[in-house]
Amino acid sequence: MTMPSFPPEFPDDPARPSGPSWPGRPFPPGGSLAPDEADPLRDRLLEHRIILATGHLDGARAAELCARLVTLDAAGEEPVRLHLQTPDGELEAAFATADTVNEVTCPVQVVVIGQVGGPPLAVLTAARRSEMTPHAVLRLAEPRASLAGGGATDVAAREEEYRRLVDTFYIRLAETTGREVDEIREDARRDRLLTAEEAVAYGLVHAVVARP
Repeated sequence: MTMPSFPPEFPDDPARPSGPSWPGRPFPPGGSLAPDEADPLRDRLLEHRIILATGHLDGARAAELCARLVTLDAAGEEPVRLHLQTPDGELEAAFATADTVNEVTCPVQVVVIGQVGGPPLAVLTAARRSEMTPHAVLRLAEPRASLAGGGATDVAAREEEYRRLVDTFYIRLAETTGREVDEIREDARRDRLLTAEEAVAYGLVHAVVARP
């Protein structure tokens, strides 16, 4: 089967992705992408419809990740493999990523290649299939948010919205695993770590794979 060319050609589209917006390019430690340059790793990832996401999943990284997912979705119907190593992140960013994974028409398969914990676990609930490498780890952790700043009314509103998002987070995990919300919440408050085999038994991933 002939793979589509990357980046896809949109000659008349002013929103055509270019440079650092192309999907498949790994996130650098600082959270921003370097200027466009020859990158054999990026080109190989693009060719094989692979996206690599590492580090703290914040709003900027989620935006880049969603852009790559949407672009690959427009380029073809073949599955996309999302390799995750995101030990923590922001709840809103995790939901944005999970919703995009759920909305694209091409199947998205998530492979946990390191530690994934806290809010980024929501991404697993949206994937068509989720897998872990043998030495990867999942960390059930209570999502945290900064509510400081602003007047008392603003803080109260943000706290209410935060609690709603946290409840949604636990409901998604419960629907995926078949476990009770209270059980998952208690495990998260204890910062429970799950090995690959334990994560399969818990219901958060489908299988352990030696070679992603």
